[in-house]
Amino acid sequence: MRHMSLIRLMVVAIAGLFVANRAMGQNLDSNLDPFQEIPPHNTPGYGSADLTLTGTTLTITAGTGLYADLLAGATSVVLADAAVGANGPTIGSFNLDTYGNTSGTFSGSVTGLTNQQVMDVLAGNTYINIRDSVYPSGEIRGQIFTVPEPGSMGVLGGIGLLALKRRARS
Repeated sequence: MRHMSLIRLMVVAIAGLFVANRAMGQNLDSNLDPFQEIPPHNTPGYGSADLTLTGTTLTITAGTGLYADLLAGATSVVLADAAVGANGPTIGSFNLDTYGNTSGTFSGSVTGLTNQQVMDVLAGNTYINIRDSVYPSGEIRGQIFTVPEPGSMGVLGGIGLLALKRRARS
């Protein structure tokens, strides 16, 4: 009986963390390079972005969307829906703050993601793609991945320790 109530407590806590993260925003990252493109390119380009998923909106934090050393000036930055190793459809665009430059910044939000697209973002099945005139389908690409929240990990660790302590007493 005690074991079942502990399991329920853990399920409720995990569900609560998920709901809280969705309301407050889930932190995500992306590291862009030419080797993630399908097919891969051998260019010097690279980039990175810090993102936040809040509800159905994916936002690149101002000042964190960076790219450098493209072979030609950037023409667009898109969000696409596909797993590692596959190309997928564009589901939104970000703002290219430095249009036409080989190095620069990007920012902005993609709004109105569907529930499936939100699940794909959280599962690592979406990517950022920076396009230019040399590679109109994308010179550099970066899968989006979640960043564990230190507070969430602490709560889950505490619940796990509580479960072990109770189990040891039984």
